[in-house]
Amino acid sequence: MPEDTVRANQACGKVIAQTLSSLGVSKVVCSPGSRSTPLVLGFDSQPDLELISLLDERSAGFFALGLAKRCRAPIALVCTSGTAAANLLPAVIEANLSQIPLILLTADRPSELRDCRAGQAIDQVKIYGSHVRHFHELGIPVFTITHLAYVRQTLVHAVNIATSHNRGPVHLNLPFREPFFNSEELPEPPMPAGFDSNTFFQQVRPTLQTGSTLNEIPRDLFAQYRRILLTTGEDPSASSVTQLSEKLSAPILTDPCSPLRETTNPNRILRYENLLREKTFRASHVPDAVVSIGPLPACKTLRSWLEELDAPTFLVQPYGQNPDPLHRRAMFLSWDPKLLADSINDTNADPNWLSSWNEAESRVEQRLDDAFARLAEPFEGKVARILSEALPDACDLFIANSMPIRDVEWFWKPSSGKRRLHSNRGANGIDGTLSTAIGIAHASASPSYLLTGALAFLHDSNGLLATHQFSGNLTIIVINNHGGGIFEHLPVSQLTSFEKYFAAPQKAEIAGIAKVHGISYEKVCEPEDLRTIVENTSQQGIRILEVETNRKTDVTARKLLLDISPSN
Repeated sequence: MPEDTVRANQACGKVIAQTLSSLGVSKVVCSPGSRSTPLVLGFDSQPDLELISLLDERSAGFFALGLAKRCRAPIALVCTSGTAAANLLPAVIEANLSQIPLILLTADRPSELRDCRAGQAIDQVKIYGSHVRHFHELGIPVFTITHLAYVRQTLVHAVNIATSHNRGPVHLNLPFREPFFNSEELPEPPMPAGFDSNTFFQQVRPTLQTGSTLNEIPRDLFAQYRRILLTTGEDPSASSVTQLSEKLSAPILTDPCSPLRETTNPNRILRYENLLREKTFRASHVPDAVVSIGPLPACKTLRSWLEELDAPTFLVQPYGQNPDPLHRRAMFLSWDPKLLADSINDTNADPNWLSSWNEAESRVEQRLDDAFARLAEPFEGKVARILSEALPDACDLFIANSMPIRDVEWFWKPSSGKRRLHSNRGANGIDGTLSTAIGIAHASASPSYLLTGALAFLHDSNGLLATHQFSGNLTIIVINNHGGGIFEHLPVSQLTSFEKYFAAPQKAEIAGIAKVHGISYEKVCEPEDLRTIVENTSQQGIRILEVETNRKTDVTARKLLLDISPSN
């Protein structure tokens, strides 16, 4: 009967909303659609949830990803049936590879409206394949306590998986039959007879996490090694890596977004690209063991060197994943880095090992300062250098893939500003760049920044549709080199068809895009002018700063800077 269907849909939406709220979900991102109505109405009636509606599902997916990155908490993502679900795939892939907990709730047609050319009906069962940690299709809502208990526990199980040690996205597909709601029974729809909310939700709590392990860590695990090298990815905490480094007297080669970039840790090495390009340094700084914490930094120079070394390797990876594309001869250590650091003994390290790395880096850093001072023309790498000096403490900076993340890796100065650096390094794509940054900045108490190339900005310009929902402070720094600058560094740049098919020059005006969306815009004629502009964070909302550079001369400038070595 229609009345039973309506009440079952309304009750299901209410239970889903309250269950997720009790499990620690505080924000839900949705896109407009009809089939998802019971979900949206349920979330809208839950006072502890912020419901954010964004038009474009692809942008919505990355917006939710950015929220989850900054909040370090699961974010729910809701869409209607059909290709709406397919548009979430790029964000799901990034969340999977970056271990970001997204709770994907895709509304769907019931079984009788599948495979019969019904509108907005596609095969959504396991649509995200291996890119999610868990999939379950819930049954059609039924107006009984038994069914609602099944819905509740299915969500508890899914959120547990999403937030466990191997965190990541989970997908629940929810078919609904019409009609979806009765306006006269909202916002407090009737529940089945005998339903007691306090008892029903009493045990719904966030999963209790523990850092313990069943495996005993040998205290002398690294005792035989005197020249240990540490590499660390984006996730491990600065304190745990610092403690491990001190016990091993080991230099740390850090990912561009590692928290160590923004600490005073004397063991961190940022200029390893320059150091490892010099043959003499490479030959004299061969470690007798490598400890890799999480994924490797993406630096090709570092990876090729590690591959050549074939040194005994320890992969510290508590998530049960394989983080090593080099397939080194390695022992997996499925332990939390903090637990490992607490358990091992100090090693009898070579007294000159760490100091030789630090001294070489210091020489390169000074020569880089001198070289940057001599650069007359605007250079996009100088933007990253200036931001490392000028951004305020405790802000968030999202860095686009392609050349911006490389420039941060190569030219970001040592700092102790405790700024939080983010990037979508899971799949390393440029899609969703703007939306992810807006998600990171939304409702944040700290100022936020995005460093992006023009192509990544234009590729996701629909992200600016979130402007009317946005609260916070986001400065977008767009480096416009009128094409794909990264391809200038590749052999394909020598082809006669390069400009047409690879450089991808665009005619879209950044200023015009800002005007359409009612966003503040300013053209920065000299990168040095950024120093004073970015320090002004009094303006709320989104603003765009455009810096023009020449991608042809940028190639020459980068080569000059990266050829600086400890001995020249």
